[in-house]
Amino acid sequence: MSTQPEYWFARRFAVGDRRNTFAPVHWKGFAATAVFIVALLIGGMAFAWMGASGDLLQGAILFAVCAFVAAGWFITVATAKGDKTRTVADYKKANPRV
Repeated sequence: MSTQPEYWFARRFAVGDRRNTFAPVHWKGFAATAVFIVALLIGGMAFAWMGASGDLLQGAILFAVCAFVAAGWFITVATAKGDKTRTVADYKKANPRV
């Protein structure tokens, strides 16, 4: 009995295409995407708050650090949990709810 890994993301385009983008195909992939977006929104709100308070440089640095950490985490998760052989269309054929 072999267990297949659980993929959260799949390729948007077929293998061989120079575009190597991923899209979520599992609820955990959509959740990871939402966490990334929320982290960017929090960083943006901190930037706006600190900018309005007169600490524009510190706000920009805080946003940059937030964005860098969130992007690094998201890319790591997408790469680790991404199906590098099948596409989103393959998942949609197998499960129309995707």
